[in-house]
Amino acid sequence: MEALYRSWARTLRGVVVATLVVLGLVVAGVGSASAAPPDRHGRGVPTSKISVQLWTFAEYIGFGTDGATIARTEEVLSRLKAMGYRNVEPFTLSGLTAEQYRAMLDTYRLKASARHVDVGTPQNPADIGQILRDNRTLGITYFGSGSTPIFPPVYTTEAEWIAYAEYLDGLGAVARRHGQTLMVHNHDIEFETVFGGRTVFDILMANTHPKNVVFQLDLYWATNGGGIGNPIDVIERYGNRIKLFHVKDMAAGPFPGRIEIVGQGIIDFPSIFRAAGGSTKYYVVEHDPRFGDPTFDPFEAAQEGFDHLDGMRF
Repeated sequence: MEALYRSWARTLRGVVVATLVVLGLVVAGVGSASAAPPDRHGRGVPTSKISVQLWTFAEYIGFGTDGATIARTEEVLSRLKAMGYRNVEPFTLSGLTAEQYRAMLDTYRLKASARHVDVGTPQNPADIGQILRDNRTLGITYFGSGSTPIFPPVYTTEAEWIAYAEYLDGLGAVARRHGQTLMVHNHDIEFETVFGGRTVFDILMANTHPKNVVFQLDLYWATNGGGIGNPIDVIERYGNRIKLFHVKDMAAGPFPGRIEIVGQGIIDFPSIFRAAGGSTKYYVVEHDPRFGDPTFDPFEAAQEGFDHLDGMRF
């Protein structure tokens, strides 16, 4: 009788375990289906490659170096981490040393994916040694000026732009020997200014070596300067020399519309990212500040941008 009982108990336990396994699989399947986005074809933007250019918060943080400015910088980093960001792209250290800024990044477990810093011109060279030392402390690989010399336009001849490109190439060669990479960031002028059938963007590409200089394509300004299809045209022409994107949108209406929150405008980001293939290192959300406009919320722009990229499939 006891043997019969033990046999019956083993059978019952087997049935229970099997039932629980089946139920677990069903529940897991339902959970996965409900959590998955409706469109699973193609690639997505890895969360680890999403960053944000802190120029988005330029008006909020301010341009000082005092304690209040530093406190606002820390607040921004804290809130970005809570949004889901793992990376940020600074344009200033807000009066902090590279060591202090790195400590603040580490506090919020953030990485500096790249950095905008003035790299100078042939006429006014930057201290590239100090820039590289700070970059190493900050953990930065990619760096470059936030713009070419266009505010106001400095160069008016093709020869001047060639000389500027050659200057950048020299800086890039130095950076490469130190394990870092110089990048060029565009606005619309680089696509609108043409010499003998070549845009300034073409000239910068032609007179810099791929090993020394890469490009951070600002998708709003590339669209503004060359039309809605221009980013894809540029990507198809220059391929993996474009390593980073500034992802900002363009409002609908008469072309070109103003800068819009990512995902609320007309730029077809999935098609652009698909054209780029796997060469993109970082997708950097950005929304230029609307200085003096109290209706603009940079935190909303950053959150909406992150969510749009994080859920995108292409």
